[in-house]
Amino acid sequence: MKTTEIVRVTLDNGLRVVVEEEHSAPIAGVAVHYDVGFRAEAENRSGLAHLFEHLMFQGEAGNELDHFQQLESIGGFCNASTRQDYTDFYNVVPAEAVARAIALEAGRMRAPKITERAIRAQTSVVREEVLGKIRKPYGGFPWPRLSPVLFHDFANAHDGYGDYAALQQVTLHDCVDFFDRHYSPANAVVTVVGDVEAGAVLEVIGRTFGEIPPRPAPALGSWWEPEPAGQLEAEYTDSLAPLPAFAVGHRVPDPAADPHAHFALSALAGVLAGGTQPRLRERLRRETGQAVIFSARVGLFDFLDAREPDMWILTAVHPKELPAERVLAAVDAELESIGALGPTDEELLRWRTAWVNSHHRSMDQLANQVRMTGRFELLFADPGRVARLPELCAEVTAADVAAAARGLRPDSRALLRAVPEEGR
Repeated sequence: MKTTEIVRVTLDNGLRVVVEEEHSAPIAGVAVHYDVGFRAEAENRSGLAHLFEHLMFQGEAGNELDHFQQLESIGGFCNASTRQDYTDFYNVVPAEAVARAIALEAGRMRAPKITERAIRAQTSVVREEVLGKIRKPYGGFPWPRLSPVLFHDFANAHDGYGDYAALQQVTLHDCVDFFDRHYSPANAVVTVVGDVEAGAVLEVIGRTFGEIPPRPAPALGSWWEPEPAGQLEAEYTDSLAPLPAFAVGHRVPDPAADPHAHFALSALAGVLAGGTQPRLRERLRRETGQAVIFSARVGLFDFLDAREPDMWILTAVHPKELPAERVLAAVDAELESIGALGPTDEELLRWRTAWVNSHHRSMDQLANQVRMTGRFELLFADPGRVARLPELCAEVTAADVAAAARGLRPDSRALLRAVPEEGR
């Protein structure tokens, strides 16, 4: 994939702009990242950030068509997400339509269509979305159920999907205030990647976004809280789950200060639970003859996707006749073994190959590329890190993975058990 250098500018109104030319296909991605996620919500407005994401798709005030309809009319598609520390809106369009996509994003940053009717309608949509995620086996497992076990502060512990009772109390004034505080140019990053000419893109952004009056960005909050002193435990009954399960969560280092540690933790997750020969599955099959389904990852949602604090997560779905304590003992034994000896060269190579392949497949999709570039600018002021990720992956050593394993101590983790309903 041939790329030019990344161009970064900041407009007079505080808007950060990132442009990268990528001429492999006649398409362009346009993303807007706002520096507000569900950690910024007030305790009596759980889910407001997610609700406002939905409201932004009403489009610009004064336009009868919503944002979806307008993007589809120029041959594009769009979507959005709300995470701990940001909300992103992204569009992929034919390259010749990039100016129109930029103008549409500028229009809804300038004056979104916020009405009482839209608030009530989108509150119902959010409710159905949430129910769709939790009304299934292992719904809400591990997120959002694991966060309140590991964390205590509302910002880190609450359900960012949204509490329906709280959302029903959201007013038009709440939404207008949320927009005024968080959806200003100075609190956002606009990213354009694709078959474009950087100078032409900057000219369009300058006369669309650049005309939006400046407003001060809110002070960046700190969500840090002390790590747990001892294992924290919780249990819930899942009436739809056919088998018991558990999830463990550990705090991870600040990704801005130590991205290398996140790669070591990713390698640890891959050795324990990923690929064709994961240690945990093979160990329990060898010792008990039972099949256990493991998964592990770094990040509540995605890799390098949030500021501090975030977590390393491992989940296990196991037979009823195999106690959770036995499975957890195998996890602890493997962590101790890797902490002492590290992974083998073969295990490290398998993880590295799988990680790089997965990364390149993901970056083949322009939507993923423009989103990651924008979020790395927003979270780390380093959009070029996207291109360096395979190099960072290659730098991970067995000693790094061993150190990561030693850091995941049983006395500083959260343990969440999902128990099937009696009689199932």
